[in-house]
Amino acid sequence: MQRLRLGLGMRRRFEHNHIVPPHNELMHNTLRQQLSHGHAYAYGRRHLYTSLKRAGIPVTRDRMYEQLRLLDPAGIASRPFALQRTPRGTYHVPGPDFVLSVDGHHKMSEYGIEVYAGIDGYSR
Repeated sequence: MQRLRLGLGMRRRFEHNHIVPPHNELMHNTLRQQLSHGHAYAYGRRHLYTSLKRAGIPVTRDRMYEQLRLLDPAGIASRPFALQRTPRGTYHVPGPDFVLSVDGHHKMSEYGIEVYAGIDGYSR
């Protein structure tokens, strides 16, 4: 597959190392500018990634996270990502077949297919 791709002149976007540093510098400067103006301070990682892509800056998530850690370590430390998740609710059921949880999946409902599933609450 690789031989065919290279034979057709198709190259990967970030295959060569000489392409990446100018993009890193552009991303670094853009992130620094947005952080200094306060635009990106409240952004989450996904929103920041999307805003950079929309601005026409070719970024990868790993490189963006690395630059963000260098530029804003206090901001990264102030957002404990694992603690922002809402905890799953707990409930106690006296025994089997006391509470049944039913859910429907309607992705295919426009084609006349609806899927429903149920689970016994005691087994959760």
